[in-house]
Amino acid sequence: MKYLVHIPFRILISVLLLILGYWTVYYCRPQRAVRYERYTYSDEEAHRLSFYPKAQYAYGMYAWFQQQPETAATFFRQAVSQNCFFFDAWLRLAETEAAMGHEERAKDILTFTANVTDQVFRWKWPQMILAQELGMRKLIYRNANYLLSHNVLQQDVLQLLHTHFDGDASAVVSVLDPAHLSVYLSWLMQWGMTDESLFVWPTMTAASTPEKVIGLRYAHYLLDQKRITSSMAIWKKYTGNDGLTNPGFESDITGQGFDWRSWGKEDGTFDVERVNADAAEGDYALKITFNGLENISFHHIYQIAAVSPKTNYRLTYAWKSAGITSDQGLFVEIYGYDKEGLYRVGPMITGTHDWQKDSIVFETPEDCRAIVLRLRRRPSRRFDSKIKGKVWIDDFRLENQ
Repeated sequence: MKYLVHIPFRILISVLLLILGYWTVYYCRPQRAVRYERYTYSDEEAHRLSFYPKAQYAYGMYAWFQQQPETAATFFRQAVSQNCFFFDAWLRLAETEAAMGHEERAKDILTFTANVTDQVFRWKWPQMILAQELGMRKLIYRNANYLLSHNVLQQDVLQLLHTHFDGDASAVVSVLDPAHLSVYLSWLMQWGMTDESLFVWPTMTAASTPEKVIGLRYAHYLLDQKRITSSMAIWKKYTGNDGLTNPGFESDITGQGFDWRSWGKEDGTFDVERVNADAAEGDYALKITFNGLENISFHHIYQIAAVSPKTNYRLTYAWKSAGITSDQGLFVEIYGYDKEGLYRVGPMITGTHDWQKDSIVFETPEDCRAIVLRLRRRPSRRFDSKIKGKVWIDDFRLENQ
């Protein structure tokens, strides 16, 4: 009798487990489709997944790409009705409303999402894109400054603003926070928009003095674009130099702007170094060591210097050498940076010599505002053509005649 009493209870448990198993299978099947996004996009499935916001969003996107905005809007509404914080669906709903001609409704939705997600990165960029389409300028500018202040999508944001204002840099500047002008200046330099950058710089300096690294980088950029006068004005402001820069190599070579520029070769053909022993003037000189490995065409040390047009100048410099081989030694040459019509060379440096001074006299052509001073060596045509030895240079001076 005791055994028989327990039979109904066990049957009840079994029935309950069967019901639970059926319910689990029934419930998990749609969950699996939602989780792995394996949709058939049929009407029956859409109805079965009507309580899953993610599925309704997927069906809305499918309808949108099928160019069915009304159907897409229905699915997006269903998605946000199930999850009011589903902002991707809200934004897509605003987009479909705009496509159907309901512009005010789209603006209301976009304003709602922008206010709720005011301090959230995630949706700032899609909000900007939609605001651009709907002509919501304040939202564009607000989101742009927010993204720039957090170093997010800076290139895309500036490109959108520049396109929005048809390339008018003054209009872009008018909506940017002052702290973001340096980022905009860098973007303009990156894309070679020199005229636009020349408008941004005075606006930056009117608000505050930009950091030295920004100023020197911009002067370097302008010099590369052959905007000599503007470049020198900025260079002088930050370095105090308006003639030759670092003429005696007393400071490290920066390779920037009007300073010396030099580079070596990885194969060890020659080495360039600042040395603080036996200088012609001051404490330092520049030493170039050739290792006898190549018949090199040397042009790896130079400086661009600002000058006045139609003016007579004298360049003086000191040099010494030790064991320079081959018939082709080194020499200093001068040529126009922004204008042709000028080329002068100094005496050739060969063999072994103690410190001595040489000079080059020249007149700048009309409209020439910058020259290049360069240490040079032409390849030799002789059998023993590989150059070996050392050269020191120091104490460059550029003076009016």
